[in-house]
Amino acid sequence: MEKYIKTKDFAELTGVSVRTLQYYDEVKVLTPAYINEQGHRFYDSDSFSSMFVILSLKDMGMTLSDIQQYLHKDSFDIRLFIREEKGRIETALSDLQLRFMRLSVLEEKVSEEQDVTPYILPLFSQLPDTGDLPKGKPASFNLKLWNTFIKELNFCAEHRLSAKDDRAGKCVQYWKKNILEANQVPEDTVKKSEEYYQQNPANTFGITQANYRYLVQLIDEYETDL
Repeated sequence: MEKYIKTKDFAELTGVSVRTLQYYDEVKVLTPAYINEQGHRFYDSDSFSSMFVILSLKDMGMTLSDIQQYLHKDSFDIRLFIREEKGRIETALSDLQLRFMRLSVLEEKVSEEQDVTPYILPLFSQLPDTGDLPKGKPASFNLKLWNTFIKELNFCAEHRLSAKDDRAGKCVQYWKKNILEANQVPEDTVKKSEEYYQQNPANTFGITQANYRYLVQLIDEYETDL
């Protein structure tokens, strides 16, 4: 028994929990080297080597299912995994770089005197797909007017007012003048923004998904009545 090590000791030496070792055994990723008559699990020196490989592959993003296939040589293509994982990482890095640039643009557009609230639209930090910074002076953004717009939109949505109503019409006018025209966003901004809110429901910036859809309907009604 000297060549074996108890589960608790093995867990401490490898930096994982006992429950993790039990789970690895259940999914056949790492089975104990020996199980005695009482059902106690023991590990050996080969177990350390296997655990090192498992932890290394996990750090590279491989799932336990893929690790299990790789360790058992069950038609898992490690070269394909490396290429695909590198591609995912490159995409993630590109997305992070674009987000950083958008934050930089947004930082320029918000003056130091303004209180920065969650109501700032992502449209104000929108960049083209090329990642180039927009030319010219960024449009100013009045947070007080934006907060008023949010309150009015909430009221109109709650009472289901049509675009013919004066308060609802003013919401549409504010949106078109201060959001679309002032920032020179493309004509399909409404569609792109709606997709943004659907994909990022947590980033509502004061507009709930339901209210944004209501606003889109108002815009359609408003333009139809013109």
